[in-house]
Formats: sequence, C-alpha cells, structure tokens
Amino acid sequence: MTTPNRPDTALNLLFGPGEKTLDTVTREILTAGTGGDLDRALEGLPQAARDAAAREVTTATAGLLNINLVGVLLAGWREYRDLTSAARRTLAAPGSTELVHVTSHRVSAAQQPSVAVLVDGKRVATLHLRVTLVFDVNSLLARVRGGRLIAVLTGSCDVTATLAIDGSEVACKQAHLDLPGEVALTQAVRLLPDRDYPPAENDARTLNPLLPG
Repeated sequence: MTTPNRPDTALNLLFGPGEKTLDTVTREILTAGTGGDLDRALEGLPQAARDAAAREVTTATAGLLNINLVGVLLAGWREYRDLTSAARRTLAAPGSTELVHVTSHRVSAAQQPSVAVLVDGKRVATLHLRVTLVFDVNSLLARVRGGRLIAVLTGSCDVTATLAIDGSEVACKQAHLDLPGEVALTQAVRLLPDRDYPPAENDARTLNPLLPG
C-alpha cells in the first residue's frame, strides 16, 4: 500500500532505511535510557562489554520498532462503521462487492514496550519506550467483498511516528503516502470478528493459517 521509496515500518520512518539505521538507533539509545543516560549505566564495564550491550539493546529496540505501518492502518479500519457495515452486507450476500467511500479521518495507535539491559545476569538498566503512530487519512475508496477489505483505490494519508525513551521524545517523523491507483491487498483483511464468518471457513483457517483473510 505504500508507494516506492516510502517507509513501510515505524523503524524506517523514524530512522531511515539502509545500513546506517541501526547506528542511528544506537546513538539515540546511548543518550537516553534510565536516569537520562544509558551510557552512564555501562561506563564501568570493559569496552567490549559496553559495545556488546549496546548492540543487543539496539537490536531489541529495532525489533520493537519494526511495526508495519499499513498493518496498523488496516487494523484501525476495523473500527470504521461504513466499512464494517459493507462487510456485513457482502458477507450476507455471497459474491457481492461494494465500493466504500472512506471520508477523511484519523487512526492512531500506541505501544509501550520496554527493554531490560542485563550484564552477567544482573539488570543494570531498563529502557521504557513509547511508540505512537497517527494516520491522517484523506478521502479514498475501498473495495469490500465477502466481509473483507480486498483493495484500496485512489487516496492518500499522512503518517506521523513518534518515539520516546523514558519519557523523553527522541524522534518524530512524518511521511505522506500516496495511492496513485488501485492497490490490491496481498491478503484480504477481515473487517468483522471471527465469529461472524462461517465455521467451515474458520476451521480451514485453523488447518491452513496461510489462507487469506
């Protein structure tokens, strides 16, 4: 759903793509952290141990930030009444398809994970992260069939990602995502609770989790 050269994860949006991404994350981490400076928590350690700890914390933090932007947006659309209403109608009428005009709206989500720093089995620091994503969606069209969102038509949105470490904002970036034409989703997205779909279909999904929807 993102256009070429546009970020697809919160990590890429906040720190950019490429090999230098983790270096940037490390720099931000070492100037934040418990007590305002994780680097101080590690300063009594040998350099090799400090470097290893920094690498491990960076890898863990990057993993937590590897949040798919489109996935968050699609999850938010499960709360959009016009889409869920269309999902119910098309589920009740097999083979039917509806185009839904999605008006301008906002989708937001926040996560608050933490990363513990252990040296020789002893906790020396804990990073408390807060990742916030805000999508300001402009008017677009969505195609719904069989109770699922199957494609998004022309539209756009602005997404803002913010990262705070121990209550201090360390990064905030925004990107504009355009949809120049129809974009079919690689997997149809269920817009209703699982209990609303036929039991046989739910059984099939249990046996084969790779089935779309």
